[in-house]
Amino acid sequence: MPTDAQLLIGKVLQIKDKISAKRHCIPNELQTEWDALDKKTACFESTAIFKSAVKGQHTSKQLAYSGSVKELSGLVSRLNALNEEVTIAQVRH
Repeated sequence: MPTDAQLLIGKVLQIKDKISAKRHCIPNELQTEWDALDKKTACFESTAIFKSAVKGQHTSKQLAYSGSVKELSGLVSRLNALNEEVTIAQVRH
């Protein structure tokens, strides 16, 4: 059974995918927030494992995130709010 942290990481990745799909519609005033959130959550990406992989050695995904479940929940809330704002901007566009 997945833990709360695993469920929140899944939500983070889902919302990031949605925002990434409409990244061309992110208004300039929200771009810095998106960049900051993207950097904070980059350790959850599936490609993060390949940055430390060594040929011929067993690799397991190590999370560089050391925050709490409460902080993860805050990230989900911030990403949801940004997604809503980008969606509104996209409709106006």
